[in-house]
Amino acid sequence: MSVMTIRANLLLVRYGEITLKSPEVRSRMEAKLVRNIKLQLNLKKIYDYTIRREPGRIFIYTDEVDACREVLRKVFGVVSFSPAVEVEKDLSAIREAVLKAAEVILSEGMSFSIRARRSDKAFEYSSKQLEEILGADVLEHIKGVKVNLDNPDKTIYVEVRGESAYIFYEVVPGPGGLPYGVEGKVVALISGGVDSTVAAWMVMKRGCSLVPVHFDMSPFYGEDAKERAISVLKWLRDWVSERKWRAYIVPLGEVHENIDITPRYRCLLCKLLMLKVGEKIAELEKAKAVVTGESLGQVATQTLDNLYFLTTKVNIPVFRPVLTYDKNEILDYARKIGVAEISDRKVESCTLSPKKKGYRVVTHASEKTVYVIEKALKESTYGSLEKIIEYLVSKTKVLNL
Repeated sequence: MSVMTIRANLLLVRYGEITLKSPEVRSRMEAKLVRNIKLQLNLKKIYDYTIRREPGRIFIYTDEVDACREVLRKVFGVVSFSPAVEVEKDLSAIREAVLKAAEVILSEGMSFSIRARRSDKAFEYSSKQLEEILGADVLEHIKGVKVNLDNPDKTIYVEVRGESAYIFYEVVPGPGGLPYGVEGKVVALISGGVDSTVAAWMVMKRGCSLVPVHFDMSPFYGEDAKERAISVLKWLRDWVSERKWRAYIVPLGEVHENIDITPRYRCLLCKLLMLKVGEKIAELEKAKAVVTGESLGQVATQTLDNLYFLTTKVNIPVFRPVLTYDKNEILDYARKIGVAEISDRKVESCTLSPKKKGYRVVTHASEKTVYVIEKALKESTYGSLEKIIEYLVSKTKVLNL
């Protein structure tokens, strides 16, 4: 029995939610996913590959399987993928390929199962018949192994589709979600902490392309805070399906030096300035929303009253993906996606904090809050909120990533 291998170096890519869309939307999203895969492979200087698409599957033929799999782990829309061997749709070829896979992954004392899937109903053997035939082959040829259909040590998968059969034994999870950029563009306010990082990643997973904005709070924050934010942006870059990607760095700290306000209102003022700058950059970038890492009630500035106050001061949707998450849940999420080590890095706290001056933060914004902030802005060297935002945007630097 001689295996007729069509392609030995192959990654079989699966996507999930996209398949539930209408035919028109599905076609658009599938095409976007393929473009994103190609782009992210090319960004990692992987050029030796061929991509083929079938309903529900994407096939990547390449000699750089290991490098490609690291990229696929960070392509939104990919639910899972498997390094696979493609053989002719012929029982003898399938049997030999399965035995070769069994020889690689099974040893005496181990249990296994065979899982076959036949999308081509014209193939002469049913899925169950394939499983029985192939399982018997493995039992006969591999010494000391046994079948366990419920909790096997290893599973060998067989898919019969189109003109070929595919044999694999790994199913590697991807991030899932929707293809990056398919839903449009958003601005994300990135402090570098866990909350804002996870929030940004979440909207990327739901198909949004990201315009990151970081506020440089020096001299009130240490250089370590800025370094952490840059590290987070570099981490996010690996998930971005864009040839060129840039972040905006806004010098917000120097503006605070020129605004005199009762300390307990300082944090709300700061949040307001951030949202307004985010709104302006969204206008320039033609983005449709601003994303923040605010979590309801987590800190004093994030009470319902304060979030209501802030939201009503901008004319653009504000997305808060982690709004209902506990801090520990956000940290768990950060660990899950692999960014906790960076974003949970401790940095020197902001010296503008009211607590540093013996004040309590305003927790329930009211008409008095509006009056105090407007008065402080009017009496500042800038004269108004609009002029401050105009100044900040003019001084913003672009960081190419």
